[in-house]
Amino acid sequence: MIVIPITNEQRAKAKELYSFDKLNGSFTKGEGNKYGAIGEIIVFDYYKNKGFDVNNKIIGKDKYDYDLIINEFKVEIKTKRTTVYPQGHFLCSISNHNINQMCDFYFFVRVLEDMRTGFLLGYKSKDGFFKNAQFDKKGSPDISGNGWVFEADCWNLPIKDLDKFKK
Repeated sequence: MIVIPITNEQRAKAKELYSFDKLNGSFTKGEGNKYGAIGEIIVFDYYKNKGFDVNNKIIGKDKYDYDLIINEFKVEIKTKRTTVYPQGHFLCSISNHNINQMCDFYFFVRVLEDMRTGFLLGYKSKDGFFKNAQFDKKGSPDISGNGWVFEADCWNLPIKDLDKFKK
């Protein structure tokens, strides 16, 4: 896991580039959009600063299938808000509504509620994610024992089972 301090500039950029309307298939009914926006910004900045070819022509645009193109790979970034540092047993989720997205990879990010720290958790190829993930029905309990009940049908994989980002 890579810990990313989020700058004031990144927060301002996310606010400027994104409308925060409800997204189709959103677990949070659109409430998490600002966290998703900052997740995209920190991934973009991280890879751009590492010298990767990152396509920013789509950032901030209305898109469904993927968020960024990194070295010609279509990347969908899945971000969750958190109040604690992520642990290996925490789940990375994809709504069953979104399984037809035309991406090559899923990148998983968590952002602390105060939007000062982000966590690049890991990634999976699209095929690799669904091959290894567990399907959970709406209303079933999260097996990690945190008391969460799934609000939608979704696919879940623990953070510890993701491929790790290289620093």
